[in-house]
Amino acid sequence: MVSSHYPPRLLAAAVVLAALAGCGSGSSRAAVKGSVSYDGQPVDQGGIAFIPEGEGSDGELTKATETITDGRYEFDSRRGPKPGKYRVEIYWHKKTGGKARGPEGEVKEKTDHVIPPKYNKKSELVREVKSGSNMLDFDLPK
Repeated sequence: MVSSHYPPRLLAAAVVLAALAGCGSGSSRAAVKGSVSYDGQPVDQGGIAFIPEGEGSDGELTKATETITDGRYEFDSRRGPKPGKYRVEIYWHKKTGGKARGPEGEVKEKTDHVIPPKYNKKSELVREVKSGSNMLDFDLPK
């Protein structure tokens, strides 16, 4: 008698496990992190953007942007780019050591944009983002 009830339970358990295996965070985005340096110096205060180059596995890619702090950036799987091919733009607002007054009279630290257009507005950097976690470092020569 026990054996007649065992197969349906086993089947039910298998169905539940299969359903759980197909479930995840529900996100089709990938986690991406890495380091960014220019001419051997870590980018201490900047930004990075992944601009779609084509179509992803679901037919659509989305631009993803993040700040760079102390030479590092990190997208979690909720905000990262979807798997696919991207043109990467990197910006650096390097501190000059000087001070300037802002529009409302506040004192701000002066910065210069030091990374050339070939790494941002006219970027030639292209990277493939895979499903799951990605480590993408950028060591940009001058």
